Amino acid sequence: MRLLSVMRMGVLASSGWLALAALLWQHYGFLWAMLAVVLWAALLRLFQQAVLKHAEALARRGHDG
Repeated sequence: MRLLSVMRMGVLASSGWLALAALLWQHYGFLWAMLAVVLWAALLRLFQQAVLKHAEALARRGHDG
């Protein structure tokens, strides 16, 4: 999978999490919205680490070939 398409999927998923947080805040209050934002931040961190590893693997493969 191309690195750019992986990053696009991450942006799309991020906007969904933020929309979820806004809806939670509107219907259930601040604490539920904050929980969604904290969970989103943790998942975003994992996603960034995975993208970095993917980019490094692509760079290594380019130098080896």
